Amino acid sequence: MGFLNEMAKNKKICIQCHDNPDADTIASAFGAYVYFTSRGVDTRIIYSGAAHMQKFSVCYMVEQCSIPIRYVDELPECDLLLVVDAQYRQGNVTLFEHDNVAIIDHHFQLVEDKNNYWIKSDYQSCSTVVWELLKEEGYDVKSNEALKIALLFGLYTDTSTYSDLYREVDMEMKLELTGDYPVLERLTKSTMTISELIIASEAMCNHEMDMEHNFAIVEVIRCDQSVLGIIGDFVIQVDSIFVSFCYTTTTEGYQISVRSCTDKVRANELAAFLCQDIGSGGGHLKKAGGRVYSERLKEKYGNRNFKEVIRELMCQFMETNGKGDASV
Repeated sequence: MGFLNEMAKNKKICIQCHDNPDADTIASAFGAYVYFTSRGVDTRIIYSGAAHMQKFSVCYMVEQCSIPIRYVDELPECDLLLVVDAQYRQGNVTLFEHDNVAIIDHHFQLVEDKNNYWIKSDYQSCSTVVWELLKEEGYDVKSNEALKIALLFGLYTDTSTYSDLYREVDMEMKLELTGDYPVLERLTKSTMTISELIIASEAMCNHEMDMEHNFAIVEVIRCDQSVLGIIGDFVIQVDSIFVSFCYTTTTEGYQISVRSCTDKVRANELAAFLCQDIGSGGGHLKKAGGRVYSERLKEKYGNRNFKEVIRELMCQFMETNGKGDASV
């Protein structure tokens, strides 16, 4: 028996999602919840912060999958506080003081290692981490349709609608759980809000194009990764743009999305090149993504502006690989 089994030895568990919860943190919490409750553990899913959930797709997932998440100002009584898709005492999750804290996450590790911390920074979604933990315990995820939908949607939103999906373990979960789910179909068609549509349109007006090297850099006001991918897919359709690079800020640094329409530039190789020593990047030949961490960025490039760094690196890469006519 593994990590979840050890956690299930507690009588009361509170699973905390990060503030302004997205599909991945809620799906991860739901996965842990169904396991703990199957073991007879008194379990609650909570979140806090300045705002309540409002995004349609998130609220629809919670409703259709019957996920018992609730907003709290104070931590309910519990023997264990389990933080999912975030790390304890970090800025994107409200701090509730507790003596017994556990973590399940997939972001860059910002806390010291402890036995109660399960952080897999090379996974693309926390949903995948939880799916793997459930399998380790012998829990039959495939028998729980609501859980399958939630985990798949968590992965979908954290990989730009699957277009930036490249890690083997994340692809394995998608392959194993994929099926005909009308609820998931509705969710995948509802990932953008009106405000995000406005953000996307403004970003496309504020792009930077390098016509010598045929690439575009698009800075996007903080948005979901899925929206970042949509913008990248749109920009790459411009006839004179062979490569698009879109980015948005996160609590840890930056989320990036790369698109290519030329055989001379492989998106996965470009993403890995741009993120070298400052994060992680990869993907497919035409579509890729990654994360850049502020701490690593500062260590390597000092106080230089992120866009300035990316512009320089893009020019270096395109000088070597991408100048000339596109081959599609």
